Amino acid sequence: MSMTTSCFKQLLFLAIFVFFCNKGKAQEDFTVLLEPEFSLNIDSPNRWSYNFGLSNRDLIYANEESIFEVRHVEITHFSSYEIGFYSKISLGFRYRFREVFNENLEDEKRFIQQYGHSRKYNALKIAHRVRLEERFREHTTFRTRYEFSVEMPLSGLRVDQKEFFLVADSEALWSMGKFEKPSFEHRIGLSIGNDIGRKTKAILGLEFRYTDYTNQPESELFIQTGISVNL
Repeated sequence: MSMTTSCFKQLLFLAIFVFFCNKGKAQEDFTVLLEPEFSLNIDSPNRWSYNFGLSNRDLIYANEESIFEVRHVEITHFSSYEIGFYSKISLGFRYRFREVFNENLEDEKRFIQQYGHSRKYNALKIAHRVRLEERFREHTTFRTRYEFSVEMPLSGLRVDQKEFFLVADSEALWSMGKFEKPSFEHRIGLSIGNDIGRKTKAILGLEFRYTDYTNQPESELFIQTGISVNL
């Protein structure tokens, strides 16, 4: 219980740290968003696996005041093929419903190509992920992403049912397009999860995003919740 309390304190500290780091800057450039997600993972007897996701994004703080504004709802699918003991390649498609919440925006279609490598080292699970994305909306954007993450149980050498685990990650992004300047973004996240069932995990985390920091930088804090089911 003390380890769990400690992790919640770390999440709270990250939220307070991010908030006060932005107090000295123009707060109109700092926003807080809520992002709940449900995902379903299906493993087949061969090397193939499949993922289906449903999530939405809500703006809850902007311009120094609390608000509630639905940004979008999205569905995602990945088909993955295991190419070794620790690596997978994946093809994904994401459809983001935006126009129904803002008539000035178009729905977004996104194609994703991904390579992932993860391996356990005693209690630690180390993962690397490289993504290429093509985003089709008002303008077409091409994006490259690299993420490094570490997962560890809060007790013992593995995550057992009803036990908590911690995930820390860092991701760098580079975007470019015909009608936009190249932009860079960095994301840092910290989450706590729990195996609430034999094949079900729940997660709660915070992710800080520093976007377009070479042109017009903005800071965003995401409160992320998720339920993941494995079949």
